[in-house]
Amino acid sequence: MMLVYSGVNVPYASLLGVMSPDPKERNTLSAYRMSFAYIGSFLALLLFMPMVNLFSGGSKEIADQQYGWLMSVLVIAIVCAILFYFCFSFTRERVKPLKEEQNPLKEDLKDLVKNRPWWILLGAGIAALVFNSIRDGATVYYFKYFVVEENIGSITLLSIPFVLSGLYLAIGQAANIIGVILAAPVSNRIGKKNTYMGAMAMATVLSMIFYWFDRDQLVWIFIFQVLISICAGSIFPLLWSMYADCADYSELKTGNRATGLIFSSSSMSQKFGWALGSAMTGWLLAYYGFQANAVQSAESIHGIRMFLSFFPAIGTVLSVIFISLYPLSEKKMKQVTQELEALRK
Repeated sequence: MMLVYSGVNVPYASLLGVMSPDPKERNTLSAYRMSFAYIGSFLALLLFMPMVNLFSGGSKEIADQQYGWLMSVLVIAIVCAILFYFCFSFTRERVKPLKEEQNPLKEDLKDLVKNRPWWILLGAGIAALVFNSIRDGATVYYFKYFVVEENIGSITLLSIPFVLSGLYLAIGQAANIIGVILAAPVSNRIGKKNTYMGAMAMATVLSMIFYWFDRDQLVWIFIFQVLISICAGSIFPLLWSMYADCADYSELKTGNRATGLIFSSSSMSQKFGWALGSAMTGWLLAYYGFQANAVQSAESIHGIRMFLSFFPAIGTVLSVIFISLYPLSEKKMKQVTQELEALRK
């Protein structure tokens, strides 16, 4: 399933680089893309169990539950297929390559290795995803062993019962959407690089402050989750837009437009960032002496609190350092776009 998903998602992401040559339009396109990605994920999470209950007729019998799950997945699959074909039918590649013939993969890879802006974005993207995956991966531990959410019970929001950790993650995802929506207008005004650095710098400071919240300061915990998630949500549409700029830069330098390779390799780096962040969570939990389903030592609690504060802040600091080296400013990209247009004509 994930192989087929990648076969759809890589060219879908690459469309960003060929639908428009205008860097500001790419910011807007990327913001739409990421906003609806978060909305789609949120709707799937929200509607899935009600659909299971509907198709199973509320029965707890295993056969009825199996049928409920099967039909729910089938409904989502049909909706996704319709949306994929809709996207295929109603999008158009407006940015034509300088040359029509395909380069061998070996040459494309050589060009990619020489693309300095791509390497910088690669480092920034991995650091940002380590930041995200450590925070998300440690949430369950934070609320189970530090906040002790079972003493509070479930909380109902929009007629849906949530445990605290689930509500924390759901609110974070909603705040991500706010960050995505803000990314385009802010970056179009002050530039992608400045917006990215500002958002990650704010996330660094907010994450470090997060460490000092006590378990009964739930209002502040949730307020900071919203603020940090807005910062986190705003950087990903910028990253994808900057990858499209990298494709333009590479084409101008080499004469070869390897948009698909740039986006597929970037997608691979994101998977690597998620994997690394998840692995680090496990390694660091072991380092702090964490024992599952047991009363945790003071050292373990300290480690769990670090997972939502200082450890993610390391990722944001590294991301800021990488992006500070990014050379493709708005002025530079305007020049690149003009030169490519002249060459195409």
